Amino acid sequence: MESTRSGIEKVGVLGIGLMGGGIAQVAATRGFDTVVIDVTAVILEKGMERIRGSLQRLVESHQKSSGKTGVPPEEKENIMRRLRASTERRDLLDRDILIEAIVENEPVKIEAISALTQMGYRGLFVSNTSSISITRLAGATPCPEKFMGMHFMNPVPVQPGCEVIRGFLTSEETWERVTAFCRELGKEPIFAEDKAGFGINRMFIPFLVEAVKVVEEGVMSCEDADKTTLCLGHRMGPITTLDYVGLDTTLAIAEVLERDLGPSYRAPDLLVKLVAAGFYGVKNNRGFYLWDKGKKTSVNPAVERYRRK
Repeated sequence: MESTRSGIEKVGVLGIGLMGGGIAQVAATRGFDTVVIDVTAVILEKGMERIRGSLQRLVESHQKSSGKTGVPPEEKENIMRRLRASTERRDLLDRDILIEAIVENEPVKIEAISALTQMGYRGLFVSNTSSISITRLAGATPCPEKFMGMHFMNPVPVQPGCEVIRGFLTSEETWERVTAFCRELGKEPIFAEDKAGFGINRMFIPFLVEAVKVVEEGVMSCEDADKTTLCLGHRMGPITTLDYVGLDTTLAIAEVLERDLGPSYRAPDLLVKLVAAGFYGVKNNRGFYLWDKGKKTSVNPAVERYRRK
């Protein structure tokens, strides 16, 4: 691709889950030479299949809208040519920027970040964390001035915003380049300080938590709780949003917020139990709803039975 204001041409993404796969898709769509890695070939193929399905939906949208939305069929193939998948971390070492998009777990993120810097990576490094301190994560690198946060919204190919977070030691040059890169990805930067939950989740998690409480107390069904936000102009209700964000991810964020900001952020018992039982949302087709190929099939029977005593 032509040189960019950020100076970034080669992008690496660590993790091909819902978030990492979406980030990789957007980077390749915007013309960046993109490599995405994960731990096994099976996981990579599942992630690549999800990306191909997402692009196919954009092709169908292009056809239905007479070219007003989506992407033309030939561009789908161009995007896939710009996107490469690998199980080898060393394939990330020549990238201009690395985007860590693995599980929302601080020790796991630190291990991955540290491993790549120990292998010699010295370029820009960002974490797609929802709540974990950027300053602490940057401590895992020898170059904290080149580290910051980019909190993408899910689903990444659709959501227009990206929260941009500086760590305590993030340099002005890094901040400027990552902000420019954010815009080159077609995202609107949303600037936040490195404080618990940053801005978006500090505001949004209490809303989701209260929605869970409404369901667990039997005040409303999942479907009716989802309908309540139509009057606010939201296209997606809070319970469906929880399934897309990931129940495990939401629980992890709530635990960070509770630790740093107090008990008002404590996760509801229903959310804790669902995660303990392996219900994570769209990512494994089981959350507050049951899912099949990205579409709801029914409310989870375990949720329908549950009432907080």
